[in-house]
Amino acid sequence: MPDLETSRLRLHALTTEEATALHAGGLPDGWAYAAGYPLPDTKDGVGLFLRHGDREYGFHFVVRREDGQVIGEIGFVEPPQGGSVTIGYAIVPTARRRGYATEAIVAVTEWSLDQPGVMQVRAQTLPDNEASVGALRSAGFAEDLPGPKVRRFVRRVRSAG
Repeated sequence: MPDLETSRLRLHALTTEEATALHAGGLPDGWAYAAGYPLPDTKDGVGLFLRHGDREYGFHFVVRREDGQVIGEIGFVEPPQGGSVTIGYAIVPTARRRGYATEAIVAVTEWSLDQPGVMQVRAQTLPDNEASVGALRSAGFAEDLPGPKVRRFVRRVRSAG
């Protein structure tokens, strides 16, 4: 996946070297990081990318264009499987409730649905994480069948017709 730009964000696709440094507990050089980064699940998220190794469906810094700070992350659990991809994301507490998660989700989702063979994008969140639920709904996701400990969401390609 290439780097993506939105009106307020740059989504930087990590190189394998950057991901390896982040997974080892370091912060890749050349970036300014908002307070609170890395996030509690950063190591797990970047670890998924390092396991599957498909840079097209990798791990991305969410960089606020206004000040160049890394304020979060968004990435893929794995490359497409059966026409579906699953994303995960997080924003540092000081940058939450400003629409950044929604903006990043929309950019990654629209890019994904433009790829050959990808028919849907999935995401999940904890049942009580209303901010995440709101971000997914604002990004055009609909709630899918809930899991035992999570709420599941999906956004499907719109049929032409």
